[in-house]
Amino acid sequence: MNGYFAVQLDKASCNAVKKLATKDILVSDHVTLAYKPIKKVYDKYSKLVGKKVGVFIKGYRANNHIDALWVDKMWDTKYNRIKRHDKGAAHITLSHKKGYKSGDANTMFTKPDVKVKTNGYVEGKVKYFSYE
Repeated sequence: MNGYFAVQLDKASCNAVKKLATKDILVSDHVTLAYKPIKKVYDKYSKLVGKKVGVFIKGYRANNHIDALWVDKMWDTKYNRIKRHDKGAAHITLSHKKGYKSGDANTMFTKPDVKVKTNGYVEGKVKYFSYE
């Protein structure tokens, strides 16, 4: 499928996390769950669309090109755990420099220049974003 599933943060959560952004291009609005999913994965996550999700944050990571919040766990309102399907750490990309993209945060988590343990909580809803 040509798109992705994500927890789209609500306005209050976006406003809270964007204050931590340090790079030129602001993102600070979602946690990707499944990028360009195959049909089986699409069918699984499509059942979650519209569900409210609590996102627990466990750290801040950054390098010269990108910064992000590292997500610990995600739960819906019935305490069902929501997991990221894609490889790499679940995260909220805060911002990045021109010439980079949000997905570059995946590799940054293995060797960040800045690594700060922090706790936080934000909320959003599962949404599918189509590229078509």
